[in-house]
Amino acid sequence: MKSRSTFPLAFLTVALLLLHVPLDAQKPKASKKKPSPPKPISLVWPLPPEQPRVKYLALYRGEIDFDRKKESKFKALLLGPEEAKPMSVLVKPYGVAVNKEGVLYVTDTVQRKVFVIDPAAKTVGYVGDSGQGKVLKPIGVAVDDEGRVFVADVSLNRIFGYDADGNLIIAIGREGELESPSGLAIDRQRKLLYVADSRKHVVLCYSSVDGTFVRQVGAPGKDPGLLSFPTNLFVDRQGLVYVADTMNFRIQIFDQEGKFLKAIGAAGDAPGDFSRPKGVGVDSEGHIYVADANFHKFQIVDDEGRALLVIGMPGRDPGEFLLPAGLFIDDQDRIYVADQGNARVQVFQYLKAPGN
Repeated sequence: MKSRSTFPLAFLTVALLLLHVPLDAQKPKASKKKPSPPKPISLVWPLPPEQPRVKYLALYRGEIDFDRKKESKFKALLLGPEEAKPMSVLVKPYGVAVNKEGVLYVTDTVQRKVFVIDPAAKTVGYVGDSGQGKVLKPIGVAVDDEGRVFVADVSLNRIFGYDADGNLIIAIGREGELESPSGLAIDRQRKLLYVADSRKHVVLCYSSVDGTFVRQVGAPGKDPGLLSFPTNLFVDRQGLVYVADTMNFRIQIFDQEGKFLKAIGAAGDAPGDFSRPKGVGVDSEGHIYVADANFHKFQIVDDEGRALLVIGMPGRDPGEFLLPAGLFIDDQDRIYVADQGNARVQVFQYLKAPGN
């Protein structure tokens, strides 16, 4: 009898003890270790063991880059869904320029806005979006040393200039003067604004201070010094003007007075050739960068047009492109490329050779 009563009593004792065990102790303890943040993207060109010369830095698409999701959800709860505005993002960026503080100005031909993206402040705003000087279809953009922003409007055939606060201060282009203004570039030392007019097949030069016409650069044609659908521009540290002569499949270079110096590139698919050259820029060592919309990449060539390096391929990942357009290089040799088909601006860094 004693032996038969021992098992039930022992079982009951264990059961009672289990009832007093905290539930947390019955579950496997979750690891207190936080998940590791995603590793930063490390892309360089050329690949090791070659010395890297270009490094991928970042990309910008608009408010989505600055973690506005939580803020939008909070506004929706607080104000209701009607008051919670959707995040503003790029749709089809074309022109890009950057001021001395690293603020990006990006034209969007579908959104019909000029985005002002400040990576340091993590904000997105606009210029020329209201009042007098409201843009209709912005395409080219440039910024001078005083923070004045110039925007080419391809629908209104005007160039609008705004001060650092976004107030309209100048308008360029009388009736019939501009037919299809596209790329813009600033000669900061000489305070000149260059405008590529794609339909007139010329580049026009104005004072960036008061909008006075200064000179015409180039003329329609295919010979050296002549232009066919120029789209984008860049002015280097010496004041030389680089023109993406798109339908002549080349880059043409003019001096500070508008005199033709040389042309580089030709139609083709070999390194150093172009198919639809758009954005153009020059780094601190004189290398020339050309974004090609048909090749979905940008090339780096020397001042004789010899290919040095190719960056990118068709695709949507970082370092890949779909229809790249505007290109800008700042004083720190950061390269900004308007990646139209991917609705973003990609940023790269030119890495100087050791000892330079």
